[in-house]
Amino acid sequence: MKIRYLFTCMLAAILFIAGTAAFPEPVVVNTEELIGHWYGSEQHPESGNIETDFTINADNTFSGAMTINNTPVWQYSGTWSLQGNQITWVYLESNIILLQEDREDIDVILSVTDDALAYRSLRRGKESILQRVK
Repeated sequence: MKIRYLFTCMLAAILFIAGTAAFPEPVVVNTEELIGHWYGSEQHPESGNIETDFTINADNTFSGAMTINNTPVWQYSGTWSLQGNQITWVYLESNIILLQEDREDIDVILSVTDDALAYRSLRRGKESILQRVK
């Protein structure tokens, strides 16, 4: 009986530790830290160099542009809202036609500092880092 009790306690402790490691506490995001001009660049194996340049405004609007290999391909704007560490982007204007399901996107903010914004796209599962333009 003691062995079963000891085993149960050890299993509960392992599950507790594994559970807290698998589900870290969400980042507390200060809305004011998001406001500003951001830039990101990534190398895509098929498309080449993709650059994103956008601004998050205090009035809950945003605007931006994307270039691929220095060629402008997308200009967009819309509204954003923050709930916890999830930011929802609603695209209201775009120079390319967006399907209805593409007019809203949600990212999880992993960290935000004076210099960088790290996030994970819920749609793509990809993590990215943007640099603040000063």
